Amino acid sequence: MLKIWILDSGMGWHYALLDIKSHFPQYEYETYLDHANAPYGNKTGEEIYRLTEVWCQTLWSKWCTLILIACNTICAETMRKLQDKHTDKKILGCIIPSVEVAVEISQGKIGLIGTNFTVNSGKYEREITKISDTHMLFPLATPELAGYVEKGIAMHRYTLEYLDIRIAELLEKNIDTLILACTHYTVYYEYLSVKYPPIKIVDSARTQTIKLGEYLGKHTELFT
Repeated sequence: MLKIWILDSGMGWHYALLDIKSHFPQYEYETYLDHANAPYGNKTGEEIYRLTEVWCQTLWSKWCTLILIACNTICAETMRKLQDKHTDKKILGCIIPSVEVAVEISQGKIGLIGTNFTVNSGKYEREITKISDTHMLFPLATPELAGYVEKGIAMHRYTLEYLDIRIAELLEKNIDTLILACTHYTVYYEYLSVKYPPIKIVDSARTQTIKLGEYLGKHTELFT
């Protein structure tokens, strides 16, 4: 039976795993987490790559077949480097799935909230320009949010006030779509969907599930 390993630096794995398992309960799942070094959003690119390389090597030593990286910060820094270095391994990320879905449903103005590293990396901008020359991205760093989720105060009144203040900044740009560019932010999906109904919410955990299904349909060799 296919076993899928989910990598993350904190609580984001929980939301990614729940969504994936609800759609693909027939597979086995394991998680490999690095709470000790979370959050990754304020680390350097070198630190992120070094930690992630250690993770992957550990999983491959356990005969891991498919790794899902459920962390936007890690994907922004290490995804392409890992795939280029380990061409014989199966590694999937969460940024490109979100980009593809956002471009498909947006009328042209896409907002984004994520960690400092994800926003400053410019990864989302680069991926969007690869598939569209008409869509505009308005990224906004909200580094505190991941920490609030880790501390268990994601839905605290003051946390939501902070979130609303940041979303207001993006609404001034007349965005029609919002990417939650951190799997921690999945916890805010329902809240944002209800409070801002005109805005289409793209959750990286959910889009990763969608694209995983498409990937497995194309790579039947994983089941042999």
